[in-house]
Amino acid sequence: MYLNQVLQSAVGMLSVTAGGDPISLILAASAIGAAIAALAGMAPSFSQGLAVGKAVEAIGRQPEATGQVRSTLILGLAIAETGGLYGLLVAILLLFVTPNIFVNIYLNAIQSL
Repeated sequence: MYLNQVLQSAVGMLSVTAGGDPISLILAASAIGAAIAALAGMAPSFSQGLAVGKAVEAIGRQPEATGQVRSTLILGLAIAETGGLYGLLVAILLLFVTPNIFVNIYLNAIQSL
């Protein structure tokens, strides 16, 4: 009973907010979220560039520590890259999966009214 009331109020709110077309609001919100997630996916490239630059500086100052600097650099780059991959995954999910789910929820809620 409570879930039905929540869905009905959400349907009413979406109808008012989108000017009568809540499906376009769902698609627009998904696209905006995907753009933000893609920006989060691009951020690691800047940090990786800084890390490589600092590693080159460290190797230039202490050539005997090359192996230790290299292994630490590779580990740090792998960790930084996972953030970019998660951002890309979220962007893909927001573009292709989420709109279908929410549109189906919306259409089912309309049918239950």
